[in-house]
Amino acid sequence: MPEDCVRAPGGLPDTLLDAVGRLAPDTGILPGRTAAELSAEAHRIADALKDQRPEGEAVVLRLPNGPDWVAHFLGLLAAGARPLPVAPDTPDAEVRRLLGQAGGGRILTPAARPGGPLLLDGTPGTPASDGPGVLLPTSGSTGAPQLVWRPEAGWLSEARRYRDGVGLTTDDVLLLPIPLSHAYALGWLCGALLTGAAIRPVPPTALGEAARELAAGATVIALVPTTARLLATRQRLRARRAGPGAAPPAPRLRIAMAGSGPVDGPLDALFGEAYGVGLARNYGSTELGAVLSGPAGLPPLCAGSPLPGVGIRLLDRTTHAETADGPGILQIRTDALPDWHDTGDLAVREHGHLRVLGREGAAVRRGARWVAPLEIESVLRAHAGVRDVRVTARHRSHDGEDGLVAEVVADDGTGTDELRAHAARHLAPHKVPDTFVLRTALPKTAVGKAAAPARYRLTPRALRAARAYKASELLFALHDLGALTALAEGAELADISAEIGCDTRALELLLDTAAALGLVSTGPEPGGPPVAVDELAAFVELEKRLSRDLVSREALAAVARTGVRHRPFEQRSHDAELVRLYQGAMGGPSARARCALGLRLLRPRPGTRLVEITAGPGRYLERVLAADPTATGHLWQTGRLAGPVGEPVRAAVAAGRITTGPELPSGDADACVVANSIHDPTGGARLAPLLRTLKPGGRLLVDDLFLPSGTPDGEPGDGAELALDWLTHGGTHWPTLAALTAGLTEAGADLVRDLPFEGSPCHLVLAKEAD
Repeated sequence: MPEDCVRAPGGLPDTLLDAVGRLAPDTGILPGRTAAELSAEAHRIADALKDQRPEGEAVVLRLPNGPDWVAHFLGLLAAGARPLPVAPDTPDAEVRRLLGQAGGGRILTPAARPGGPLLLDGTPGTPASDGPGVLLPTSGSTGAPQLVWRPEAGWLSEARRYRDGVGLTTDDVLLLPIPLSHAYALGWLCGALLTGAAIRPVPPTALGEAARELAAGATVIALVPTTARLLATRQRLRARRAGPGAAPPAPRLRIAMAGSGPVDGPLDALFGEAYGVGLARNYGSTELGAVLSGPAGLPPLCAGSPLPGVGIRLLDRTTHAETADGPGILQIRTDALPDWHDTGDLAVREHGHLRVLGREGAAVRRGARWVAPLEIESVLRAHAGVRDVRVTARHRSHDGEDGLVAEVVADDGTGTDELRAHAARHLAPHKVPDTFVLRTALPKTAVGKAAAPARYRLTPRALRAARAYKASELLFALHDLGALTALAEGAELADISAEIGCDTRALELLLDTAAALGLVSTGPEPGGPPVAVDELAAFVELEKRLSRDLVSREALAAVARTGVRHRPFEQRSHDAELVRLYQGAMGGPSARARCALGLRLLRPRPGTRLVEITAGPGRYLERVLAADPTATGHLWQTGRLAGPVGEPVRAAVAAGRITTGPELPSGDADACVVANSIHDPTGGARLAPLLRTLKPGGRLLVDDLFLPSGTPDGEPGDGAELALDWLTHGGTHWPTLAALTAGLTEAGADLVRDLPFEGSPCHLVLAKEAD
């Protein structure tokens, strides 16, 4: 029989804003805001929106975590709108798609100054008649995100579950280092608004800020497994540096609860070691909110037991009859939604708690036994060389014959044979994956859950790409004709034709085509800096060579067959001409300007010691040595295209002021610079050794190119083709700025500053060891 819903007592307020109004006025509900101040601010926002008539309409809330997010969320509800929270970096194209699913709607633009006007941008949508509530995109872990509407009464019901089931109280300080736009975080937020717990929302990537809040007295922290792992890893590194006698990292922490993903044994042990508190469990969905929870100390992958007001049952996959202990499909109902809801998860009941085996479509049957992909992932993740893993089923035609596929993101020295042997040592034979696939990265949702596997399909752009080589060849031809200098300065057709000795009619067609392709302009002189023709010519020379050699169609197909470790580039002999072209392109005015700006960020003092890891000539060390004859350092040139160092560095090496080679010094550097080498797995990509070169207070500077994450309108970002260079003759680690930031956090560093360059994929990234 299903466990009946426990009808929780009445007495809930009608709205979340009413819940805030019931608190003592001086309750410190948010940093810098009492309950009375938050209530007044939300009412002001609602009043300011009334003239724009948002009642029943979807309104996008796209703000970072913080008190303003909470105030605008409550204000939208009070104005009768249906808030649609999304992450601050959500592209406009996705926002438009979600609004389309909602029947149209507008985007909230907060006031630029206190008391300023609030604007709803866009065309008003069709008002819905289903009452006040919140629209939320699903996580995307099972496909493209879809919209779910949850009434405000349902959020109040979930808030009560956090109060009566989890034990959140008015004396708690609740730390939320997860996106408030996610259902899991929003449920916790509602629980705090009901109980009066002090809310500390911090940006999901600001782990340093989260650590400071824990040290300052946070009593409850809501986590997802990815954030829990990063925080614990960071704290373990800090504890090792601090030694015995250090202050406890979370002196008042009593509940650390992980949701939106499974907690395995290694993660539970890691977090407990770091903070002295094990991970409690939370299970829920976008549609229902939190429905299961359990205390710290549960067996791995257990999700807990029903919260007050929640009923559960397990249905056999084949007969659809109820089964006492499973395995079966988990169905849930709540006091707010009394109809049974199919979660799509396969679960078993063990010792009074539920253990989730995985999504029904991903669960694997081998003979008469069910296999939990999550258990296999946990075992593989315990291997020292594994950074991420996903295990899925490869369904076959007969029951009980499903295959197991393990997709693994591993260090370069970890191969499939080693992974298979590790699995065989720790798993029963029927649980060992049949196939191991090495990946560079696995897609994640905003809260770190594994996203649905990408399905690659051709688009109409493929036809344009088949013709795109003509634009490159046209630019190469203009370079070969000697026309770039005249074009950079601006000249008329007759003058260009006379200068380079070409047929005017043919040249006119070439230049008109170049104008149509955006390579040249015939309009007024554009603003901004002029085109650096020498730098452009150097890049054109390099790209001409690459297009016929390292990044040709033959080279791309070859590396796809052989893999990066055995690509043709690694087998070829030294090519002095290629090195000359590469250094000519990478060492131009832009690179020198970035170097000068990077040193201003580092602010080296007299006698500084600088470590540089570079695929170039040691430009940072050269500048430091020129400015300071007392400076010392270490130079490691990585890759096969680094080129010779300049005379100042060569003289300093001869004098013993600069050491060289891959053996990095430890703990005595004021600064460590990684220039054009952060993607090299054998060089600058190894973040932990880089940080170990620094003395206390030292800084790490990364000067490199990164792949774009996409443009706001959903078009591919400029610079995406860089991945082909990395694939054929570079490195593929930390391809995006987000990946590097996550890697730095895991290595125990805080991001100090990211300085992008407009119109370029280049960034200067400054980091330091975590406090």
